Amino acid sequence: IPIITIDNNKTVFLDILDLIKSELHLEKDYLQNDLIRNYLHNFLLISERERRKQGFGEIKNGPDLTLVMNFRELLEGQFYQEKRVSQYVLQLLITKKKLNIATSKILGKTPKRIIDDRVMLEAKRLLSYTQNSVKEIGYSLGFKEPTNFIKYFKKLNKTTPNDFRESLKKVN
Repeated sequence: IPIITIDNNKTVFLDILDLIKSELHLEKDYLQNDLIRNYLHNFLLISERERRKQGFGEIKNGPDLTLVMNFRELLEGQFYQEKRVSQYVLQLLITKKKLNIATSKILGKTPKRIIDDRVMLEAKRLLSYTQNSVKEIGYSLGFKEPTNFIKYFKKLNKTTPNDFRESLKKVN
């Protein structure tokens, strides 16, 4: 996923974000969703223009891209229960090596890293936007023991789930 520099168009992006924020603060009416969708669409179009100016290439359609897309689709439906690459390659009917080559080429990450990133994204989302306990979140993410979830979270984020949640409170 490319990261673009927005120095030249910083005000355009900020203006669009301000429009979205102000729309969200208005009383909801039948036009609000369409307006927000259009602002977001414009934001993405301007982002794409910047991305192309900065020389990011297009990902070519091919077997590796198809394989990565199939892997990501399986992952999205199963990351709560399955965190092992071996189970995904069995379903895709390929070898670990082939999946590793495809994901490294297309996304610059190993399949295990992609799985971990997805699990962490969901863990952080649940810690940020729910009042569920760390134990409940761990269970919902398929960890059989709360301590396993805490160790997994700490290994990948260098902080515990509780400390992560507390740091969010300090920001707000």
